[in-house]
Amino acid sequence: MGAEIGNPANAPAHDGTWRVRIRSTAGEVLGAGILLGSETVLTCAHVIPEDGRPVPATEVLVDLVGVPDAEPVGARVAVGCWVPPRADDCGDVALLTLSRPQPAEHAAPLFRLPPVAGRPVRMCGFPYGNDHGMWSSARIAGTAGPRAEWVQLDPESRGHVVRHGFSGAGVEDTETRHVIGMVVSRYDDSDSVPSAERRHFSYMIPVETIARHLPRVRPGGHRGVDPPLVSPLTDGVQDIGFAQRLALWLRRESLAGREGIADVETVVIADDDSDRYEALSRAVTLADRELSGGRAEEALSAAPRDTVPPIGSLDLALDVTGRTDTDVAKRVADRMDLKSLGDTSPLSRIRANAVPLTIVAVSVDRAHDPEAMVRFMKLLADQGSRLMLVFRDPGAPGLRLAERLFRPDRARIDAWLEELAGQVTRAEAREREAAERRALLSPAPGPPYTRSAAVLRINLLRLRADPGLHTHHIIAKLAMFEHSVATALRRAEAALRAAEEQLRRVPELEGLLRASAAGAGARAISEHPELIPLQRAAVELLEAAPYDVAAAQEAVDRFVRAVNEIGP
Repeated sequence: MGAEIGNPANAPAHDGTWRVRIRSTAGEVLGAGILLGSETVLTCAHVIPEDGRPVPATEVLVDLVGVPDAEPVGARVAVGCWVPPRADDCGDVALLTLSRPQPAEHAAPLFRLPPVAGRPVRMCGFPYGNDHGMWSSARIAGTAGPRAEWVQLDPESRGHVVRHGFSGAGVEDTETRHVIGMVVSRYDDSDSVPSAERRHFSYMIPVETIARHLPRVRPGGHRGVDPPLVSPLTDGVQDIGFAQRLALWLRRESLAGREGIADVETVVIADDDSDRYEALSRAVTLADRELSGGRAEEALSAAPRDTVPPIGSLDLALDVTGRTDTDVAKRVADRMDLKSLGDTSPLSRIRANAVPLTIVAVSVDRAHDPEAMVRFMKLLADQGSRLMLVFRDPGAPGLRLAERLFRPDRARIDAWLEELAGQVTRAEAREREAAERRALLSPAPGPPYTRSAAVLRINLLRLRADPGLHTHHIIAKLAMFEHSVATALRRAEAALRAAEEQLRRVPELEGLLRASAAGAGARAISEHPELIPLQRAAVELLEAAPYDVAAAQEAVDRFVRAVNEIGP
């Protein structure tokens, strides 16, 4: 593959001297890129013009726009470093080799940094009419895109929406000045959405995903999964139930908005339970952006249903065997590149910052001081982290301490249950409305629809009677139930919208039929023998309930065509 490309993790940003503009040899601006090392540029594959070859051989020009008096440099796709957009839009990255080396100090400080929602970023592209570059500011919204490879960026204002010419631009973390990703695409709502509600945003490919596609790229920062927890992904899933539980936990959203409720789950995996341990190792490997390539593709294709977590759904997987709370605090703080004023100890760095990470910690009861480790995990939860704490001994004192520390407030759980009861009631009402409207249509629009709120009502009663209702074990159950209720509500509202859209067509078709019949009357052809049965058929379909809207549409269209085809 050639030499690896990377920069020291603490490399300064050089005020964006790593920013490059990519042009055709005729001078047309094609997009942006990022200087890596002294001879390589990272960009999106779709920026490079196709020339009919499997790997484009066309030369492009690279301009180091942040370096005064820098001359344009020719560049071509590097051998083995071409990953075009796949059918599902994954990939779309490429490395270019420069024809002439550039000063290495201008290279980008690529850095592994979890793409935490709300984090401010900025990027510089080269839109049409602004060949010298334009900065755009945004905030990270969350994981999105094909197979969750991308991260959505919401612009600070409508004027900061990226446009053509930004593809390949480095995404710079505003706080640390690290380059944490690359702009790949833009999204715009269609004209069918009211202009005041229309959304425009962009997507980036995070550095860890880039490194997965292009192994020559070696960014700074710290990997998300400790080596002992990485799975070779060579064996199948034996404990399917546990694998599904892990995937569901990684898939669901954080409970950050629920003040006073720690989003923590404890799990016991005994030493002799190799099936459960491998399911855990497999889940954290597939959830990590940088590890979820190679054999992961084979593992995904052979995976049992609902056992694959989304890419990027895990920020840290830690084996804390023999480690102190300070050791692990440093690992967490380094992963997020946390800073603090004055006392720069790892614990102080964490106390001074929000830590909204999803973390799996394994062998908590085998830490240097298990109880100190559990108390440190409580600090992480208080700072916003979602935690899965894995113990190896069901009788471990640390597990009993965790059960006490993470026991939720009874009043908050009761309030959550009341909120869920209200959501179930809303889902029931929407399902009732959807069923009533769908009953007026034959066939009903969309896929088969099954009402599920009645089952949710039963499950809510079971939750109220759960023996672990006021322990931390209920948190995961309530969160999963809330997800189920939200899914049922979305499905009911989608079914209701589809039915109402169809029913709105009935008066529209009636109006079209009347207008066409009136036109026939004005031309004195309403009694034409060809028109009478066509009009009757359309009227019958528009008066019959349940309505077959598609058939009525065809009948009205036939009548309108016949009226138009009869001569004056």
